[in-house]
Amino acid sequence: MIQESAAATARRWRISPKWLALGGVVAACLGYLLFSVTGATAEYYETIPELRAHPAASNVRVLGTVQRVLAEAPDGRSVRFVASDAGDRMTVSYQGTVPEIFRPGIQVVVQGHLGANGVFQASQLETKCPAHFSAASGGG
Repeated sequence: MIQESAAATARRWRISPKWLALGGVVAACLGYLLFSVTGATAEYYETIPELRAHPAASNVRVLGTVQRVLAEAPDGRSVRFVASDAGDRMTVSYQGTVPEIFRPGIQVVVQGHLGANGVFQASQLETKCPAHFSAASGGG
């Protein structure tokens, strides 16, 4: 059996600094891509109790379940409804295209602000369901 010297073994396993640098650049690029992809799809929303804890916040996203529709325009361009979450309720007013699957029992995410009258003024209304996510933006 031929034995290798310790110096020969060390030379065989020694990695060039340029390969280490290339590996670091590749790892940094992969990390950035992973962060940018997951960061773009992750959107935070508050619950109704969290909104009530600091009602002065503007342009917030709030999750709730539609309890009942108070008023809906015949042309489907506005709606006023009651949403609830964790035993708390809030009235929401939205001007814009109402998603087709909007109805009581559907989870919604509304974006906007809580008005002085206690009604949440939504500029965006998104309905959630297990199969897909449908969105409609106001102002159109």
